[in-house]
Amino acid sequence: MIKRLAACLAGLALVAGPAFAQGPAQAPAPAAAPAVKVDPAVDKAVRELLDHLQYREQMAQRFQLGASQLPQILLRAHTERINNNPKLSADQKKAELAIVTNDIPRTVQGAQRALSDPKLLDDAVNAIVPIYAGKFTLAELNELNAFQRRPVAAKMRSVLPQVAQESNAVVQRLIRERVVKLLQPAQQAK
Repeated sequence: MIKRLAACLAGLALVAGPAFAQGPAQAPAPAAAPAVKVDPAVDKAVRELLDHLQYREQMAQRFQLGASQLPQILLRAHTERINNNPKLSADQKKAELAIVTNDIPRTVQGAQRALSDPKLLDDAVNAIVPIYAGKFTLAELNELNAFQRRPVAAKMRSVLPQVAQESNAVVQRLIRERVVKLLQPAQQAK
């Protein structure tokens, strides 16, 4: 049960992803990075920026979304693992799948408890502060915070989700149109 919960939380971490992922994917940092001492003024400025960016709220929403998708993710992963096991007969696969299906609600409850722990968000913020501190100077952080206090920044934060949703729909339509055009000559040749 504990191993399944750990695997489930690791998978959820991939689903949740970083709140502000931008740019090309980069290699993850080492798992046991040493604690970095951050200047108190920089620490304060980073935390203010994270507050403006609503980092905690966005991470909490991502955790909730991931937790809501967890039953389907787990069932799909376990079904694939069981069905791809050549050592199991059809009856054994069916029995194993029944066991896993019964365990999923308990596993999800454990994951939801772990993800709803406010300390997780505190730990996330504490882990993020040194990253920002390593990328921005105190002066730059102060500039960013000054911008974030302006009404235009508040408007930007409020409309960006809608802009992203509309933009994604447009890009998906453009891709679909091009794929259809690519497939038409192949279908006409048949």
